[in-house]
Amino acid sequence: MGQRGEVFTCRVPSKSDRRTYFLNVKENRLGDLYLTIVESKEHGETDFERHQVVVFDEDIASFEKGMQKVIEFLQRRRAGTKPRPERTTGDGSDRPRRP
Repeated sequence: MGQRGEVFTCRVPSKSDRRTYFLNVKENRLGDLYLTIVESKEHGETDFERHQVVVFDEDIASFEKGMQKVIEFLQRRRAGTKPRPERTTGDGSDRPRRP
């Protein structure tokens, strides 16, 4: 997967000011799009630790469904209703995830 460049980027600062998240849509040499989710964390005064997750275009719909479930869970939790812990496949179905 040869990198060609960023098509879109969104910088998301954290409240702690020690971390920054980047949501990047990139395109490879073949024209395929993919998402990178990058955490950049201060490590000392001049160094940064960087972690990255890549989500390929064919997995975006499943990833979106899984992320929406996570967001809904967190919103219910913040609202005071303590939802029970659950594990799902993340594909939008309610099937339990296999161990």
